[in-house]
Amino acid sequence: MAGRVILAVCVLLVAACGDSATPPTAGTGETLPGSNEDTTPPGTGGPPPTVVVPPGQEVTVRAVLDGDSLAVELDGEREEVRLLGVNAPESDECFGEDAHDLMATLVGDTVILVRDSEADRDQFGRLLRYAYSDGVFLNDVLLRRGAVLALSGDHELERQFRDSEEAAFEAGFGLWGVGVCGNQGSTEVRIIDVEYDPPGRDSENRNGEWVAIGNTGAIEIDMSGWVLRDESSRHRYRFDGYTIAPGQTIQVRVGCGDDTAEEVFWCNDDPVWSNGGDTALLLDANGNVVDRYHYAGDF
Repeated sequence: MAGRVILAVCVLLVAACGDSATPPTAGTGETLPGSNEDTTPPGTGGPPPTVVVPPGQEVTVRAVLDGDSLAVELDGEREEVRLLGVNAPESDECFGEDAHDLMATLVGDTVILVRDSEADRDQFGRLLRYAYSDGVFLNDVLLRRGAVLALSGDHELERQFRDSEEAAFEAGFGLWGVGVCGNQGSTEVRIIDVEYDPPGRDSENRNGEWVAIGNTGAIEIDMSGWVLRDESSRHRYRFDGYTIAPGQTIQVRVGCGDDTAEEVFWCNDDPVWSNGGDTALLLDANGNVVDRYHYAGDF
């Protein structure tokens, strides 16, 4: 079972060149993409850091769709671009509209799209790209301002993005802020562990996947309306009329079953927790992030 991964707050100086994210050579006084720390919290209006933009394809922006995607004109056609390696809250979730608005303030009339060597399009046909606008590395700045989550997966700047998310988390920026979504639920309810790779095929042992949640405080907590989720935009488990006693630990199992005081069942059709790495987030009834647990996975 994976322990909690504590990420150091340091940015790897990695950038893209040509069709992949290969670091360019920096001369005296130059700054590599992503190497400037953005310590400006959302809403203050401070300028984001600018970086040396690697070679890419310049396109015209037609619309900001949400906090992690754009509509652009590419070769005379409309294309949807999903920022690689990040995921914004949905529009109906806490900080979803804020993420959209921050993206809109960062994006100019054009953006430069840089392809990673590991990814081209997602399952919906959207282009997966690093994006730069007026010298601002959008993927990274959105992470550093707490507007988006870093996604586990095969792309060359994953470690940099993890560090950028950690910097925002430690500073309490954006969606990581205390009470940013309303009254804050008890932070003494914590994610204790995640079993993401049970014996056998995950699809045949969904109840072997579970998340352990414990009440480390001294009072009973009503978890009605609280949500357990992963990095993606698809997997959400909502607690319904559930309380957790002081010192109690419960397991949220992915498959189906009858809820008890010690176990509740998601009854999801598919496995939830990626073997290659994922982040479990525990949200209170207002959508505030109460706890976060990242594991690096087996790959």
